[in-house]
Amino acid sequence: MSPAMLRQLLATTISNYRSQLYDNITGSNLILATLEKKGRITSIDGGADIRGPVIFDEEEFKWYDGMDSLGRVQKETIGEAIYSPGMAAASITLSGEEMAKNNGKSQIVKLMRGKTQNAENTLKSGITRAIYGDGTLAKSFVGLDAIVSDTPAVGTVGGIDAAAKAWWRNKAVTVAMAGAADDAERYRRLRKGMSALYRACAVGTEKPDVITLEDDVYGVFEGGLQENQRYADANAAALGFDTLKFRQASVITESAGSAHPADHGFFINTDFLGLEYYEGRGFDELDLPESTPDVDAVTKHIGFMGAMTCYKRNRHGRLIVTGL
Repeated sequence: MSPAMLRQLLATTISNYRSQLYDNITGSNLILATLEKKGRITSIDGGADIRGPVIFDEEEFKWYDGMDSLGRVQKETIGEAIYSPGMAAASITLSGEEMAKNNGKSQIVKLMRGKTQNAENTLKSGITRAIYGDGTLAKSFVGLDAIVSDTPAVGTVGGIDAAAKAWWRNKAVTVAMAGAADDAERYRRLRKGMSALYRACAVGTEKPDVITLEDDVYGVFEGGLQENQRYADANAAALGFDTLKFRQASVITESAGSAHPADHGFFINTDFLGLEYYEGRGFDELDLPESTPDVDAVTKHIGFMGAMTCYKRNRHGRLIVTGL
């Protein structure tokens, strides 16, 4: 098979795989899968940053009768949150040596499938770590560790200073495990803290729908449940996830390898969270040269440019477990 044919086959493989690649990445963790199901993974058509409206107060409301003046006072009720996008890419490279050793069509197709799947797994891991991170990883976007902070009244998120704007603070509850006599007591304390945090985040029909617990915390939660209490969430199961239920929320475990903060949990209302990416940068092939004159290889790049966005922080919660 000629080098030109190999290049064309590689390009065709990636092009045909793009839809499956997108589905596999957005379905790789429960937060992304839920956002995708709700239509909250969206593309934007440009801009130096990603921004959207935040509502922080109610409009004027007044009871009246007859000819009472209703007034025309304009009240500032809507502001703007601004997020800087992160850019990332995973590469698929076939060296000249690999192409020579796998020159037959079936061999090269098998090799490219393996390379493409490896790029997919690389993107899954990188995006998941960013989702749970705090944005301090160079050039990454801001993730849940900052958006749903363990110090809600400190710091700036989305260009808004939480110290100055009380309405821009997520909820937080600390559960102290020090001195707990046994596993039953640890579970009782954890469940009490989870209940308090869930209530703090819930307003009317707006409730957390996804709870992520770091693996050790999840173990306390799962271990305390009786067999007849271990309700699985049918919706999460349909998306491919093994979860438990806490009130109306799906509960899932995350390991430290995902960058999920140790001994912590996130109570997320996915109606107020999003992943926004730039058109042509939503896990798409980048229009870059395939090779350089001095390197015996062909490379394709799959790129992402976007950010996790939140326009209502006070509907999310942070569970902090100490002394576990």
